[in-house]
Amino acid sequence: MVSWDVRLLNGNYVIENNAPVIYLFGVTREGKTITIQYEGFKPYFFVSGNENRIKSELGRDVNLLKTEQVELVVDGKKEVCTRVTIKIPPDVPKYRETFQRKGYRVFASDIPFIQRFVYDMDMGSCAKVFGDELPNDGITTTDLFVKASEFKDCEVFNPRLKILSFDIENSIKDSSLLVIGCVVRDGKELRKEALTGDEKKMIADFVELIRREDPDVITGYNIDGYDFPVILKRAELHGMGSLNIGRDSSRLRSKNERFWTAHGRMIADAWWNAKMEVRPKQETLDHVSKLVLGEGKGDIDPTKMDEEWASNRKKVIDYCLKDAELALRILEKIGSLQKAMDVATVSKLPVDYVLNGRTSTLIDSILIREADKNSIAVPQTHRGRRGDRADVIEGGYVHSIQPGLYNWICVLDFKAMYPSIIISNNICFTTLSPEGETESPIKGVRFMSRDQREGILPKILESLLKDRDNIRAKMAEAKNDDDKRYYYGLQSAVKVLMNAFYGVFASSFYRFTDPKIGASITAFARENIKNIIEVLKSENVVVVYGDTDSVFF
Repeated sequence: MVSWDVRLLNGNYVIENNAPVIYLFGVTREGKTITIQYEGFKPYFFVSGNENRIKSELGRDVNLLKTEQVELVVDGKKEVCTRVTIKIPPDVPKYRETFQRKGYRVFASDIPFIQRFVYDMDMGSCAKVFGDELPNDGITTTDLFVKASEFKDCEVFNPRLKILSFDIENSIKDSSLLVIGCVVRDGKELRKEALTGDEKKMIADFVELIRREDPDVITGYNIDGYDFPVILKRAELHGMGSLNIGRDSSRLRSKNERFWTAHGRMIADAWWNAKMEVRPKQETLDHVSKLVLGEGKGDIDPTKMDEEWASNRKKVIDYCLKDAELALRILEKIGSLQKAMDVATVSKLPVDYVLNGRTSTLIDSILIREADKNSIAVPQTHRGRRGDRADVIEGGYVHSIQPGLYNWICVLDFKAMYPSIIISNNICFTTLSPEGETESPIKGVRFMSRDQREGILPKILESLLKDRDNIRAKMAEAKNDDDKRYYYGLQSAVKVLMNAFYGVFASSFYRFTDPKIGASITAFARENIKNIIEVLKSENVVVVYGDTDSVFF
């Protein structure tokens, strides 16, 4: 048995012999791509009630593997529950619905299977994988194929990722593909290849090019919303089915009716990432490219593509390759992949779960692990509407600005205001109680003090604050620019994660949330900032403006 240090990119599972087999994909410290196979991990969830009662409900269920009576903290009180282990993950929703119809409370039944595996193995974004290398035999396109037996922590590293960017040009008249332009970033090298000719062969060649180049990341500009759907539609017309571009030859799949996924590869739309990062006033590739890179596209009129193709094919091909290259360079320039790796390090997740996941996924990774350690029941995700939070939670305080020109402005800014409020007042779903010693500005809401019960949310945030201070200290001591950039990105990722905790607890849909928590956090913040303003005014200081966590005077 040998070991490899692996930066995890993403994962999936397949059902073999009526059991799940897990596959994790990543890149080793030496820069080799790797597929990690793991067998033996089974899906499970918890149901309120003792084991005998739950077993009687299940009867002689052939898919049931095991039941085990446990004690979990539910709504602040210990309660007898049963852990139910079954054969395959897709059956979990069926069991959940059956138990819920019968009036039972069900816990931890909507955690995605791969994430549950990562939590239970307590894996970080980088892991030392112990196991045996097996013959690949075409199972995957990665350099290594390993059957894992154990996972341990390893020092974090950021490997260089191989990126393929593509763009299509198609006929305005009948939507047929004219050219697929591909650009590959492989270290410092930039390779370009344009696919033209027979449309069916062009699509097949595109799939083969992806398999041959084996990129970790696929990008392009608005490939989620345009290029992938067009290629898939054209493939369907030729009876080709889907695009089998996963590292295990699995097909490209849609996710949430908007994004796309491929096993072992990360799909990072440059349009979406630029939109989130730079907030451009216009979202065209030409505008974003000028904004980010200082250069625009070619001079072809895309509304007359058929005429352009008929008059000068080389010009159109160059135009297509240029678009693919610009998308790649934009993604690199705004640092989306590096930032995703930094946040993945802090949230202990594979990179793809950060790049294309929700904020709640990051928080789940931290909170569910802590809840498991403390035997706290993990509730289901709420199904409320996103807009519901505005009806119950008042935002930060804004002090009206007086028009005029002011000289010598000073600014007071709270450091990590919301996290600090959560820590100092021990605000948590585990401490929300009528018997709490800490009274919220929200009428009737109280939280237990640390002497009564330490909340897991303040505990996590306190640890993150210390981590950020330590990282910033290392950044100050760094001897070279690369180390400084690394530590800067890492401390920024910690800040992002800390602020995200308030975001999910102010929502109506997060699994651990309660409207009283989010409302209390902002209420304490308003109280703090108003108190500061009153103190300044009492000393005849002119307060010009105030907003949430800052005062200008």
